[in-house]
Order: sequence, then C-alpha cells, then structure tokens
Amino acid sequence: MSVPWIQIDIPDIEQYLVGAQVTALRTAALAPGQSDPVADAIDDISAEIRNYIRGCASNVLSATPGTIPPELKRHAAALIIEAAQPRLKLRLSDDQKAAAENARRLLREIAACKYPVAKPTDPLTQPADQGATVKPTINARPKRYGRDSQDGI
Repeated sequence: MSVPWIQIDIPDIEQYLVGAQVTALRTAALAPGQSDPVADAIDDISAEIRNYIRGCASNVLSATPGTIPPELKRHAAALIIEAAQPRLKLRLSDDQKAAAENARRLLREIAACKYPVAKPTDPLTQPADQGATVKPTINARPKRYGRDSQDGI
C-alpha cells in the first residue's frame, strides 16, 4: 500500500519541544543574514533519512524532494532537535539523547533492509543499480619474482 510522504516543518518540531525552545533555536544568536538554523537542520536531516532509505535496494523514494515516510516523523524530529541544540550550547535531556540514538539505530536497520518503509504515492524512478553491492576488483601486476625464479639463492 502506498502512502503520501510528508515534509517536516517547524510545527512538527514544536510538537516535540516547548514553543519557547523552538523560537529560541530559530532566532537566538543569529548573525546578520543567517538563515533559520532549524529549517536548515530539517533540510539536512530529511536528506540524511532519504539517503538511509536509498541504502536498501527494495526501498523506493518519493519523487518529492525533502519528503520522508510518515512513520519516521518522530525519529526525524529527534535528530533535528539534536542537530539544532548545540549552536545555543543547550544540553539534550536523557530522553532526547535516547530518542536520537533510537532514530539512528532505526535508520541503520532501514539501510540494511531490516525495517521496511512505506512506499510513496509518487515513487521516484531510480537507477537499476541503486543500493547494489559493488565488489571491488584488484588487478595485480604479474610477479617478476617467484619461487621458480629465486631457486638457488
């Protein structure tokens, strides 16, 4: 069954933090002309999640850039909060640290094809080798010296 994938936005993050915390993360200590760091973290984490999904050949990405499966929303929020906090020197709570670690564990399972994600309603046409394992080949030079050529030394 296919489902529409979602794009994480600021109100999604506000569901997991107190509104004042999100406001502080978005506006405090910004240099002139600096963009919203939470929006930047959302873009970065969404791209990272899509890369983990791409790691499993049986997964299909949505053609809509920046979208993720809806079941990964809270995991994305945990990683976004983790990514946004250090700029203000805020400490993550133990619960926030555990949530971010659980999100990373789940993403590794997704990439290893151990956790299936919802198929998008707008699948991206992917190259046939997406997610394929590549076996390295080594082309060694012919040996100049061997047992036969060293006989008698």
